[in-house]
Amino acid sequence: MRIDMNEGWVWMSNHNFSPRSIVKIRNKSNKSVIYCEALEIDDNFIKEYNQLPRLDIKKDENTIVINGWYRSQLGGIETKKNHSLEISFANGLWGKFCASIGHPQLIVRLATWLGIISIVLGTISIVMAFQ
Repeated sequence: MRIDMNEGWVWMSNHNFSPRSIVKIRNKSNKSVIYCEALEIDDNFIKEYNQLPRLDIKKDENTIVINGWYRSQLGGIETKKNHSLEISFANGLWGKFCASIGHPQLIVRLATWLGIISIVLGTISIVMAFQ
């Protein structure tokens, strides 16, 4: 959906992840990987999504709605087609870091890298202070 084009999530149905979990999505055909937040497709989403000219989706079908940024990262997968995607739980620290550095919004990616640089520089200064 247009309002989601800069957001760091995908919409999914029929999954067993806890709300707003970080997931790893791998395109089996080219091995491309993304990390992002997974939101549940619910009745409100379906009501807004199922407007012409889109294909209707149903809550009980295995469906994933991915914005253009993530489709591009997965190798330019097309909309309205079936794709061989592997989706796994990645809610640990590494998954959250990867979701942040791969986020559609530049400010999120920049803030993540600045945070990492700050930790590294702080660690170096502490080590140097005790030598």
